[in-house]
Amino acid sequence: MCKKVLVIATLAVVAAVVIIGGRRVVSYGRYLKQQAREAFDSRIPPEQEIARLRMELRTLERDDGRHFERVARQGVEVDRLEKRVAVFKEKLVKDENRIRAMKTSLVGEGEFVTHNGTRFPRTNFQAELRETAATFQTDEATLQSMQDQLSAKKQSYERNRKELANLKLQRQQMATELQQLETALEKERQAQAQAENTLDDASYRRLRKEMDNIHDRIKVMAKVRDLKKAVDSPVRAEEERREHETKIDSYIDNRFGSKDKAE
Repeated sequence: MCKKVLVIATLAVVAAVVIIGGRRVVSYGRYLKQQAREAFDSRIPPEQEIARLRMELRTLERDDGRHFERVARQGVEVDRLEKRVAVFKEKLVKDENRIRAMKTSLVGEGEFVTHNGTRFPRTNFQAELRETAATFQTDEATLQSMQDQLSAKKQSYERNRKELANLKLQRQQMATELQQLETALEKERQAQAQAENTLDDASYRRLRKEMDNIHDRIKVMAKVRDLKKAVDSPVRAEEERREHETKIDSYIDNRFGSKDKAE
């Protein structure tokens, strides 16, 4: 039993390692693919990219032609369904009037029923009324279904019509943005060309900086000499001796009391 548990645990660990390792391999593969794509894109001149995007934009405009045809077909289908609904409504109105008239003719208790100037056995006439009403009930449900379908198709048609206008607006905005990118790129190319035609005075600036460094070193040497001279002079030594004696006297007075207090 313990061996089985150990085997199962080992297999679980191996499976986990395989899964995690597989995920890492896939992730690393995606990373390398992204790196390769970025390296490839960096080598393509921006002028070529702008030209490619213009081509893609023209392709989208041609594709929109097929979208127009599809939306036009939707419009034709909506018109056809509207006519069918209108005809079906008119039929139901007639059927409803007929049923109401038949129901009115059934008023009474006689063995026969008179309807539109013709006599019918009540039983047969009532059976016909029931059959007609059942058909009308089914037709009403059919009409409701047709109206729901028409409403859905109208919404889809109107939505796609607006989307066509939106796609055209997006194409116009993209075309304007591409023009702006092209203008900005042209200005940048002109700036680069101007910079390349300007004399490079970097060597002169470097030489000037090195000369300034030497000037600073000479000044430091002179300052060191002045400091040493000030420190080593007899006057400075006398001043330091007096300062030391004053500090000691002050310490003696503060720590042990002044001479006046002692007397």
